[in-house]
Amino acid sequence: MNNQKSNQNTELIKGGVMLGLGILLFITGSIDFNAAAWTPYLRLIEGIGLFFVVVGGWNLLQYFRYKKNPVALQKARIESMDERKLWIQYRSGNNAFKAGICLTYLLLLMVGATEKPLSSDLIWWILAGIVVVTGAVYVVSLIRYENIY
Repeated sequence: MNNQKSNQNTELIKGGVMLGLGILLFITGSIDFNAAAWTPYLRLIEGIGLFFVVVGGWNLLQYFRYKKNPVALQKARIESMDERKLWIQYRSGNNAFKAGICLTYLLLLMVGATEKPLSSDLIWWILAGIVVVTGAVYVVSLIRYENIY
């Protein structure tokens, strides 16, 4: 029982810290600094802050779910140790990593081939696209391997 409480408290601490950091980064990215060096990175900082807000909110949601229903925590812990599920997750993560690395390399080659400078907005969309495609490959691989194995 003590182990369950420490796991719940870990979720609360992780969720609170990530939520606070995310809000801080999001607000920092929203402020328009007069320094020209910061201007291209404001949207990136804002995006990272939004990501942390979502992850922190998810951890807090898990904390309240596990606090309300401790059986769900025990069930999630048992399912997380299933070897078949772990193998599927590792293999899907490997596929997503390969896709992300290949996309990054190909886009770096294309940027190197162009002789014009790219706008920071275009770079932002390219990076966001790489993240979305990598996540989609992971989810598709999970679904595919769940059906096969």
